[in-house]
Amino acid sequence: MYVVSVLDKGDQRTFLSENLKIIDRIVYATISGVPKEFMLSEIIDIVPVDAKPEKEPTARLRSRHVQ
Repeated sequence: MYVVSVLDKGDQRTFLSENLKIIDRIVYATISGVPKEFMLSEIIDIVPVDAKPEKEPTARLRSRHVQ
């Protein structure tokens, strides 16, 4: 999964993309199950995120949620 920030008519929009690839300066992203295309020049940032963290939270973080 990826968080994708793009410029859309001068405004910044941010999406969560399930799938992403870049071919010939075109970014192909699947957003909410719908394929979208953006020019690479419109992209502000792409950040990979993990949908399911593999690590267990530390004891300190777990105790914070229990209180």
